[in-house]
Parts: sequence; C-alpha cells; structure tokens
Amino acid sequence: MIKFFRHIRKRLIGENRFSKYLLYAIGEIILVVIGILIALQINNWNNNELNKKEEALILKNLNFEFNKNKKDLQIIKNNYQRLIGATKQLLDLIGEENIILQEHNTDSLISESINYLDYRPTENVLSDLISSGNLKLISSDSLRLHLFQWSSFINEKEEAWETLDDFSQNMMMPYLTKNASLKNIDSYGFLDWKQGSKLQTETKGMFLDIEFENNLDNHAWSLTNYLLALDNLETTINSIITQTSKYR
Repeated sequence: MIKFFRHIRKRLIGENRFSKYLLYAIGEIILVVIGILIALQINNWNNNELNKKEEALILKNLNFEFNKNKKDLQIIKNNYQRLIGATKQLLDLIGEENIILQEHNTDSLISESINYLDYRPTENVLSDLISSGNLKLISSDSLRLHLFQWSSFINEKEEAWETLDDFSQNMMMPYLTKNASLKNIDSYGFLDWKQGSKLQTETKGMFLDIEFENNLDNHAWSLTNYLLALDNLETTINSIITQTSKYR
C-alpha cells in the first residue's frame, strides 16, 4: 500500500501537476491522521475493557473482605453489649445490702465487664488499592467516598479503643488489684482457676465505695463510646457491601 502511494506521488511530480500533488499530499496526511485516531480509539477501547475487568475483580475482592469484616464485627458488638450489660448490673448493685449482693455472683459480673477486645478488621484489599494507586479504577464516586469514610471511622475506633484501654489499665485494674481478688475474678475468665483465693477479701465492701461506682460509670462510658465507633463502622460496611454485591 505504501509503495502504491509513493508511485502515485512520483507520477504527479513527474507530470508537473503540483496542485493535484498538493491535494493528494493533504489527503494522504488526513488518511494518516485518521489511521492514528482509529488506532488510538482501539487502544483506548482495549484499555477500558481491561480496566473494567480489573474493577470487577477489585469489587469482588472488596465484597468478600467486607463481608468477613461484617461477621467479625457482629461478634465483637454482641460481646460489647454483654460487657455493658454486666457493668450496668454492677452499677445497680452499688449501695445494696449484703443480703442482696449475696444473690449475685459479683466476681463473675466483674470478669465479664472487663473482658473487652479490640476489633481488628482485615484491610488487605483496601491497603493494596491505596498503595498501588488502583483506587482510581473504581468508577463509583459513592463507593470511593465510603472507602475513605471507612479509613476515617477506623481512626475514630482506634481513639475509642485507646480511651477504653487506658482507663481500664490505669484506673479500673489498679482499683481491683487493691480491693478485690483477681484470682477469684479470673476464675470466670480464660484462666479458669479451679480454686479461688485462700485469702479473705472484702469484695462486697467495694459496693459501698463511691470510687468503685465512679470507676464502673467511667467504664460503662468507655465501653459505650467504643460500641458507637463500631456502629459507624457497621454502617459503612453495609454501604460498601451493598455497592459491591453484584460482584460477589
């Protein structure tokens, strides 16, 4: 084809037909430009198809990861609701007489109220998206917004966890260490002691102490604050799962 055009060009020049050669040259340029544009269009189409396939895989992986995170979150939330329930029961017993306290296993309630754990979701897919720059492949502005919100709510969760853990380690646990038997309390936890403390403890005296009431109140606040942070994460998880559900 190129030899054919060259032959025509030589013939026109040889015949001194400059005006026709000029038109021919312009036409040849236009054909070349059209050819380049077509090639670019084909290349763009191929790239778009590859991006769509990559996006579909990303959304499928996101859906899988956040469905797992949702299951783990529901377990943690149920646990925190039990923790708050046990703490409220302890608060209700403040100021009660011994005859009322004897009707409750206070060591068991204390053990349950302090048995808190941090929620650690998996973020492998999202971290890879951010580090690789492939987040731009997600065409949904709403989904990208929720992924950014997720990172923000994770930071809020971390702050709530630090508040809870700091209070527990620096106020609640030192108080219990001085005023209760940790062995008796831990016998209802994973240590599962078969024999309680041989020492006499005045655990019930704590329920007449304003400091214990204040510690329980602060503990209940910290647990509730953490649970609210988990609620924000759950709302975002549900939005992400909804927007990626067709790719699961």
